[in-house]
Amino acid sequence: MVLKFRFPRLSIWTGLAAGAIVFGGAFPAMAAPALDLSAYKGKVVYLDFWASWCHPCEQSFPYMEDLKARYGKDGLVIVAVNVDHSRDRADAFLRRVGSDLDVVYDSDGKLAQRFKVSDMPTSLLIGRDGRVRFTHKGFHPEQADAYNDQLSELLDEK
Repeated sequence: MVLKFRFPRLSIWTGLAAGAIVFGGAFPAMAAPALDLSAYKGKVVYLDFWASWCHPCEQSFPYMEDLKARYGKDGLVIVAVNVDHSRDRADAFLRRVGSDLDVVYDSDGKLAQRFKVSDMPTSLLIGRDGRVRFTHKGFHPEQADAYNDQLSELLDEK
């Protein structure tokens, strides 16, 4: 599976509707970790890039766990992409914060590079239509109400 940034009207799900990312095809000299967002077509995806050494990431995990508990039944899927070079550190972090979120390991940073992640954590909110609608750089607990409003907007769309 390969991610390509393309025209601003392409969708994650089909490559035909509105969005920014296309799955499939070839991307020279870059093997991507397993991440098939097309499996979540029709759902809202909270795609979070994180690292074990990131203090704001420690704060964001309880928030994401709460979102999963509150909105999972409404069509929210949370996928956490870890960028640590050591999976042992990532797993220790997950045990410490008590998380059971779905995790994709991106130890070589290929997914982070493709999504142009520059801050830890970075979260992308992807609408049911496959478009990346909101991007959060860093985690700021004082902005949780604004994050929740954005998420509600996406969940309310059918």
